[in-house]
This record gives sequence, C-alpha cells and structure tokens, in this order.
Amino acid sequence: MKKLLWISLVLLAFGCKQEEGFEPTDNGEIKVVAQLDSRATMTEFEYGDKLGLYAVEYMDGVAQPLQAGGNYLNNEPMTYSQNKWTSDRKIYWSDAACDFYGIYPYQSLKTVENVLFEVATDQNAPETDEALSGYEASDLMWAKAEHVSRADGEVNLKFDHLMSRLVVKIVKGPRFEGEISDDIVTHLYNTATTAKVNFATAALEKYVYSENKTITMRKVDNLTFDAIVVPQFIERTTPLVEITMGGIAYLLNYSMSFRPGIQHTITVTLNTSPDQEKIEIGIEGEVEDWAE
Repeated sequence: MKKLLWISLVLLAFGCKQEEGFEPTDNGEIKVVAQLDSRATMTEFEYGDKLGLYAVEYMDGVAQPLQAGGNYLNNEPMTYSQNKWTSDRKIYWSDAACDFYGIYPYQSLKTVENVLFEVATDQNAPETDEALSGYEASDLMWAKAEHVSRADGEVNLKFDHLMSRLVVKIVKGPRFEGEISDDIVTHLYNTATTAKVNFATAALEKYVYSENKTITMRKVDNLTFDAIVVPQFIERTTPLVEITMGGIAYLLNYSMSFRPGIQHTITVTLNTSPDQEKIEIGIEGEVEDWAE
C-alpha cells in the first residue's frame, strides 16, 4: 500500500509540472543557427529566406564525403521565420556526429560537384512574392560546421560569399557644376555570368563555356551601385562599366581581377570642364574583404 501511494504522489507531482508549462529542453530536433558577417543589404538573414542543409555522418570516427544523395540529410529546405530556421518536416539528430553544410540561396540540386550557377543579368530587379531580387538570388553563399552532435546543442553555420562583389561609387568633384542627375543607370560589360562550383569544398571558378553578358547593376542609392560577379579577370582593353545619366553614356575602361569573397570598389569622380560641354571622369579602385 505504501509503495502504491508513493507512486501516485510522484505521478500527481509530474502532472502539476505539466500544467504549469513544463517542457523538456531538448526533444532531439536539430536546431540550426545561421550567421553571416556581411550581405550587402543587411547583416542578418530576413524573414522568408531559405537555405539547403546537408548532414554527413562520421563512420568509425572518420568524416565521410558529401554526396548528392545518401547523406544523413540531403538538401533539406530550411526557412527563416520568427527568428529561427525550420524545415517542412521534423529533423532529428543522428546518433553519430555529423558535418553540416549550408547552401544559400536554396536551389534544387542533382549533384554537389560541377554545379553550374548563373548570376542574374538584371540585378536591379526587385524581390517578388515568388522570387528573390536579382541581386540577392546571385549572392551564392556556403557554410560548413564540422563534427557536430546533439551534445553541442545546435548547428552553427557561418556563411561565406563564394562570388565577388563590385561597388561603383559616384562623387562630385570640386569642379562639378550643378546636381548629379537622379536617372543614373550603371551596367557592367563583357562579364562571364556562369560559375562552376563544388559544394563539397566550396571551390568556385568561372565556367569555361560561359557567355559574356551585360549586367545591370543594383541601385543602392542615387550615387552607389553594386553587382555580384563571377570571379574572373577582365582585361583593360574592354569597357568594364557604363554609366548613363542625362541621356549620355560614359564608358569606363578598367581591368579587374575579381576574386571569391572580395569586394572591389570603383570610385568615379565627376568634374565639369570649363566649357561645360563634357564631363571629366577620374577613376580610382580599391580591393577589400567583403564585409560591412
């Protein structure tokens, strides 16, 4: 009798905890935390962003290679909302430690090697309910977290840019008369827009058969434009940037070695000549880590 009474009291006490909102702190579901030090539009992910998550189990303590299929997780769609990443289905920790890979933006993949990725030619195209903006859809990012298990509590993915970024800044020189036109459009010329990427290693290079196209750069504000660019070298002998304002186009010749994860900034200084029949343009360039 005493034993039965004791059991009843324990069950009653447990039931009271449940009524008070008691919940276990770990139900075995994988928690993902994704970070990015920079993205030109923001410093963190936004509502509705989607990434692909892979998980590869360790076998006998040895990391296995990422493959197109047969991994513990295969390109699991993860959507950001309410300050957390969630999948369409519940995903649980493996009994073994895993290497986790994140790919942003999410894309349907049949392979993880020799994947062709195309940057948008109109990167000023705005975001819609069905699609990312032309700029954001081009900003390919990759992350890897090694040997993570349930004991770690969460998967921390730190994303790096795989592409390069070009920023064009327009400034008024000391001899510029009047105001800079607000109808400026900037284009990037003669640029390969297709890359070949290996998502197992994050290796990315220009696709050898990529066509050279013209990219309409995103207008950040009236004097700042940017674009995501496939890493490549562009000779000075070809026009690199075209700035159109007031119905007049200005072609800028400039050589550029675009490198992965690097931001290249071109500052264009405008000066009105004494006879006011043409605008003198001065160009300066700088290279820096892609971080804001």
